[in-house]
Amino acid sequence: MSQARRPLSVRRKLMYSAAALVVVLGAVEGVFRLSSHTDDSSAHFLVPDAELLWRLDPHMTGSLATNKLGIRDTSYNAAADKKILLLGDSVSWGHAMKFVEEVYPQVLQMQLNEAGGRTVEVINAAVPGYSTFQQLKYLQMEGVKLDPDLIILQFCLNDVVERYTTVVAYGGPISFMGVDTRQSVRGAYGRLVRHSRAVETILRWAQHQARDRQAYKVMNLAQDTLPAELEEAWALTLSELDGIRDVARSRGIDLLIAIMPYRFQFEDPQRLNQPQRVLVQYAKKNNVGAVDLLPLMAGFVRQNPKVALFQDANHLSPEGHQFVAKALAGPVSHLLDDGSGTGTKP
Repeated sequence: MSQARRPLSVRRKLMYSAAALVVVLGAVEGVFRLSSHTDDSSAHFLVPDAELLWRLDPHMTGSLATNKLGIRDTSYNAAADKKILLLGDSVSWGHAMKFVEEVYPQVLQMQLNEAGGRTVEVINAAVPGYSTFQQLKYLQMEGVKLDPDLIILQFCLNDVVERYTTVVAYGGPISFMGVDTRQSVRGAYGRLVRHSRAVETILRWAQHQARDRQAYKVMNLAQDTLPAELEEAWALTLSELDGIRDVARSRGIDLLIAIMPYRFQFEDPQRLNQPQRVLVQYAKKNNVGAVDLLPLMAGFVRQNPKVALFQDANHLSPEGHQFVAKALAGPVSHLLDDGSGTGTKP
């Protein structure tokens, strides 16, 4: 007679179960590694930054050259009579513009200097992908050290909906603006995000689903009634505008918000201008300057249908850069002359 097998102990059962789980997880990870690929594309002109998450590579040469301030700009004139600090994103940085002299901050600088009577330096601190929380941080860390007389905040509508904070909640992608944003995720979760292809793939799917579910699209901002998620996104953005306003006001620096439209808003600027109305009301309430470029650009396009002010959904064409510089020149000159914005510098 064969001897009956002794039942497995609880300890052995747990060991076998754990071993089986490790094998299954290893197999799953292997499948994901074989079936997915790493996006190693890079914007090439950005480098990681502990505080700002990314910044321009200070050693860039050629058409994307950075000056001694580490920004894509012409040579810095520290001795200028008036200095303007421009905070913005890829629109002001000059997306797809080969020559920095054609980007509207530099065109504006040239126009202001041609008017005579003073020298004006426009410090173009715009960085692709930046939103208001990074612009506020840059202003606090570095911008105030430049002692500007005026701050221009170039506001793009995607500042509200395409924020890094909505990305990092799902682990962050391998390459966001050419920077591995997963490095910002701390602890054991961060290590898992960075080293597991299975977790990475699942998080990317979750991120995609969340964006679809919460309707994080710029076109959804241009409605009179917003979903709760976008109301919350606006509240966060306006709180960061408060931060920029407070820094400017505490140092007696004027603030001007330049509100950049999206091309789709030209279809019906009266009906699709809800984001602009929010920002104009904010400016009035807080006694800061604002230039709403939507009605100006839409009117120009109606009268000049063959002139394209945009090269894509929201980036300016060479003609668009010229138009924006001209539209800003008057309000900027007024603030520099009268100091009638957030406060006159002592």
